[in-house]
Amino acid sequence: MLGLLDRRERVVLAEDLAGVAEGTSGEVMLHTGMRWVRYWVRFDNGVERGSIHREKLVREADWEDFLVERAAAEIVTQPGELDGGLSSDSGDNPAPDSGGDAGGDIVVNGATVPAHLLSRSSSARERLGG
Repeated sequence: MLGLLDRRERVVLAEDLAGVAEGTSGEVMLHTGMRWVRYWVRFDNGVERGSIHREKLVREADWEDFLVERAAAEIVTQPGELDGGLSSDSGDNPAPDSGGDAGGDIVVNGATVPAHLLSRSSSARERLGG
């Protein structure tokens, strides 16, 4: 579990946000919540963002270690790269871009969006002129 960040603690953003690129340093302005803690951060590029989850913030002193650990985790979770593509795939889980039996469903950030919802969204955008 990640520890709480204190006010005025220096942090680095671990993923892109609107107006703030991954790797941008900043200072914690405050944290809010008791069970659902979020942070307000003033970044070095002048942007202030609120409601940032702790998992998106890394202490400045831990940034290099974080990058190494993340790179190692990506290698471990990429089956087939280290074994020359010989990893076994039972076929029970179709690839996200294959469509599988889903009939037009797509996978976004690990969550499946059903085709009927995509169709509704498209129709609504057309009705609204967007």
